[in-house]
Amino acid sequence: MAVAPTVVQGKVIGNADPTYPPYPAYPAYPAPSASCPPAAPYAFSGAAPSQPAPTQHAHLEVLQASCRDASLPPEIRLSFIKKVYGILGVMLLITFGIGTPFIFATKATLSFFQANVWIVYIVGAILIAQVIFDLAMSCQLCCGGTGLLQSYFWMMKTSPWNYLYLLTFSVCFGVITGFICAQYTVQSVMLVFALTFVLILALTIYAVKTQADFTGRGAYIMVLILGLLMLLLVYSFFPGSVVLGKIVAGVGAMIFGFVIVYDTQQIFGSASASFGGGKRDLEYTLDMYAFAAWNLYLDFLQFFLYLLQLFGERR
Repeated sequence: MAVAPTVVQGKVIGNADPTYPPYPAYPAYPAPSASCPPAAPYAFSGAAPSQPAPTQHAHLEVLQASCRDASLPPEIRLSFIKKVYGILGVMLLITFGIGTPFIFATKATLSFFQANVWIVYIVGAILIAQVIFDLAMSCQLCCGGTGLLQSYFWMMKTSPWNYLYLLTFSVCFGVITGFICAQYTVQSVMLVFALTFVLILALTIYAVKTQADFTGRGAYIMVLILGLLMLLLVYSFFPGSVVLGKIVAGVGAMIFGFVIVYDTQQIFGSASASFGGGKRDLEYTLDMYAFAAWNLYLDFLQFFLYLLQLFGERR
């Protein structure tokens, strides 16, 4: 009698129907060692179908148990880390490179965008399209489907589409960040930028060196972000409240400081031990370098913007 398959970390495992051939082994990783504990389910649908296609969940694997690659040389994980931070550095350079004229040549830059308002329309259309896609993907997941999510993760794993995606949003967020920075004085923006750099560096060192493991705290982060969204909803009814605005900024900065630690530990994974850190339960798979860089990029950018709202001096 066949046993219904289950979904673990986005991959269908278990005994399939006898009429189906056994699934081939995943080629990119060796089989986990006997000491590796079973991973917690990472399912995107309520229940796996009784007769899944062999490639149904092939693109849903984002995280893996850190002991899964125990037989791989350490330099492979270190190369993954270098690739992630290399992509992240280029994205931040593009974003703040575009935002720099808004800070030091505010009037001329705003006049340029007023004369070329089509740029703003294109940026807005791209961001709205992404929001619509995210909502559609969320609705499909609630209904038990994974088609859009599989396509999204396939794009994140496939070159050059992943690089084009990251480049596009680096430019778009550069324009958005520039307009936000234009509302603050040059001195306060530079002060907050320096403060953000120091804090991110400290959080990264802590995430790598600490013995505490935050890689399995995703559910807590979800609750914190939902709480932040509720706070933003309340703030939308009192947009002129300076005190409430500072509270939102402080709470947002603290939450994304924690998210930076969370994502950094998942990027370093088993390599944390090489830097004196503790054991990590989960880590990004090696082919999710673009997705890891994208998440950390959003963390850094949100952290900077909340600190700017908290400490920045408006013009």
